[in-house]
Amino acid sequence: MKAAVLYEYGAPLVIEELELDPPREGELLVRMAASGVCHSDLHTARGIHPTAVPTVLGHEGAGVVEEVGPGVTHVEPGDHVMLTWLPYCGRCRQCRRGRPNRCEEVAWYDTTLADGTCRLHKDGQRIHHYNTSSFAERSVVPAQTAIPVDPDLPLTELALMGCAVMTGVGAALNTAGVRPGDTAVVVGCGGVGLNVVQGCAIGGATTIVAVDIVQSKLELARELGATHAVDAGVEDPIESVRDLTGGGADYAFEALGSPQTIDLALRLTGRGGQAILVGMAPPDARIPVDALTLTVEERAVRGCWYGSCVPLRDFPILVDLYRSGRLRLDPLITRCSLEDVNEAFRQIEAGSTARSVIVF
Repeated sequence: MKAAVLYEYGAPLVIEELELDPPREGELLVRMAASGVCHSDLHTARGIHPTAVPTVLGHEGAGVVEEVGPGVTHVEPGDHVMLTWLPYCGRCRQCRRGRPNRCEEVAWYDTTLADGTCRLHKDGQRIHHYNTSSFAERSVVPAQTAIPVDPDLPLTELALMGCAVMTGVGAALNTAGVRPGDTAVVVGCGGVGLNVVQGCAIGGATTIVAVDIVQSKLELARELGATHAVDAGVEDPIESVRDLTGGGADYAFEALGSPQTIDLALRLTGRGGQAILVGMAPPDARIPVDALTLTVEERAVRGCWYGSCVPLRDFPILVDLYRSGRLRLDPLITRCSLEDVNEAFRQIEAGSTARSVIVF
C-alpha cells in the first residue's frame, strides 16, 4: 500500500509503497478514505515536535474497516469509522476520573502499537507509527481509536473530527465551558481556531471575535459564527477586542502555539477571564506572566489537550451537531491527493488554507 513517509526532518515526505502486517489482538486495519493535514504533522516533519523516524505521519482520518484482530467486537469489516488519535488505558487514575485525554499510561507520542512493535515495513526496515498514521492508503490502529459512524455520512468531512474539530469545539465546550452570554476571542483562525469559533457559537457566546492576519480566514470565521473579525496586521487587536467585549473577553483561545500570540491571548482577557492555550507551542517556549494581575483580577491561564474530550461521549455529540447543521465542516476543506501532501504543508506555512484533506 502507498504511504507518505518522513525519513528526515525538514525534508519532503516520500510517497512510496510499504508493507503492512495484519492487525493483532486489540487492533484493526482501516482502508483510509480521507486524512486531514494538521499543523501538528508539519511541526513533527520540521523537527519542532520530534518523533522516531522513519515514520508515517497523519492523525486525523476516517475510513472503512477491512480486518479486525482478536478481541475486537465493536466493529467488523465493512463498517465506516472515524479515527481518534487518543488511545487510553482505562485503568490509571486519570482514566478512572473520566479524563482519558490525560491518560498516564499511554504517551501521545508513541511510535509503535501497544505491544511495542510496528505493522509498517519496507524491505525489512521498520517504519514507525504516528498515532493513526493516516497519510497512508491503509493503517493498523488500536481498536479503541475507531469510532463507528453512519455509512451515509461523508468520510471526507468526518475525518476532520478526529483532531481539528474535537480539539476546537472541545476547547470551547469542555475546557472553557462557554455558556450563553459569554464573550470570547479566538487568536488564530486555522483548522483548529475556526472550530473553536464554531464551539463558541454552539455554546451560545454573545460576542465571538476572530483575530488573524489573513483576510480569507477572517471571512470564513464570520461564516462559521464569529460576530466580529479583527485583522491584527492592520489594527491593534488589544484595543479592538477590549472595545468589542467591554474590557476584555471572558475566554481568549490561542490556537497557534506561538509565544507572541499566547502573550496576546493573555492580554485579551478581562476580569475573571481565562486564556485557553490550544495551539502546540515549541518545547522551549516561555511566556511572561503578570502574576499580580492574575491574582487581583482573578484571571487564569489554562491548557487544553485534545479538547478535554472523552471520545466515546463526545464524538457522537459532534456527529449529532453535524447532522443538525449546527456544526459545519465542508467550508473548512481543501481537497488534495496523497501526492500533494508536501504542497499541503507549504500551504499551512503560508496560511493560505483552513484544512487540506487528503482524499484517497
